[in-house]
Amino acid sequence: MSVGITSETNKEAVKLKEKTMSTPSVSLGYVVLYVKDVSATLAFYEEAFGLSRRFYNNDNGKAYGELETGAARVAFYSLELAKTQWKQGFLAASPDKAPLGFEIALVTSDVRALYTRAVKAGATVVSEPEAKPWGQTVACLRDKDGHIVGLCTPLP
Repeated sequence: MSVGITSETNKEAVKLKEKTMSTPSVSLGYVVLYVKDVSATLAFYEEAFGLSRRFYNNDNGKAYGELETGAARVAFYSLELAKTQWKQGFLAASPDKAPLGFEIALVTSDVRALYTRAVKAGATVVSEPEAKPWGQTVACLRDKDGHIVGLCTPLP
């Protein structure tokens, strides 16, 4: 008698593996930006975008703060706190340099109104609100630390 692996045996093995090895649930919890002054940055985001402060701690210049933004939070490390995490160094955003290669996007039903509010609070204009071919209205700003902040309507 010979024993072999058939396609049915393989299918059963795959089903067994699927049942025993599950992928853990994953969700985006935070986007953390490194800034010079966490307290000032929290105040700017509150004024510019109407976000609510969730948490703030300052331990001798090693500061951390969070803002409520819905499902995920925007958080801030002071540069001093970030240095304790990244011994090899890191690139910090700066309003005087080219922006880092990412943006945070805030979704709103009224991009024009939020854009106007943010500019009044001191945000730097990258691009004015514009209707995009895929159906969103999008604007782009830089915060006082030089991070890119996108404003957009929900996808249709």
